[in-house]
Amino acid sequence: MALLTRIVVPDLFGAEMADSGQPVFLFPQEEALVQKAAPKRQREFALGRACARAALDKVGCGQAVIGKSANGAPLWPKDIVGSITHTRDYAAALVGEARHFSGIGLDAERIGGVTRDLWPRLFDDLERDHLLSLDEAVQPELATLIFSAKEACYKVWGGTLGFRDIHVTPAKGHFTAVRSDQTLEGRYAVQDDLMLTAVWF
Repeated sequence: MALLTRIVVPDLFGAEMADSGQPVFLFPQEEALVQKAAPKRQREFALGRACARAALDKVGCGQAVIGKSANGAPLWPKDIVGSITHTRDYAAALVGEARHFSGIGLDAERIGGVTRDLWPRLFDDLERDHLLSLDEAVQPELATLIFSAKEACYKVWGGTLGFRDIHVTPAKGHFTAVRSDQTLEGRYAVQDDLMLTAVWF
């Protein structure tokens, strides 16, 4: 599996893994963060932290405890920014030094989960019109891309944004996301039914 290698740029470091039931390490402080969660959530959390630790190892911080902020976002070591994502049977993380990046957003999705009945809540009029202009066979992948791009952007922009507050313009291998007067350029890669999107600035 090599989705990350298709979207990273210099000074970004990532790690990804497919969930095959392999053991994954958590520090006790990290285990405590999910001790009351359902087993599925505990597993997702552990896989994400394992990827984050592997990514951090590439910048010399592989033994750092990765905490959790009040809003659920990872707490990275000093002078590091990053993002963690997981979806069914897959997890990934992306990190970089704060001297190179102010924010990083990463999201993984399985194609097909963004069904047409969700479009009015997730997409603005232009995005929906674009989707409807396409052959039905390609709509699921593009709908997933627009949704996933917005999820990645939320991790960078934060705040109380709604899905329709961000407009995504897709292109081959990349996309542009706009909110108010701010713009982010992102990249994505697809393998089988798995899509990975990333933004940074």
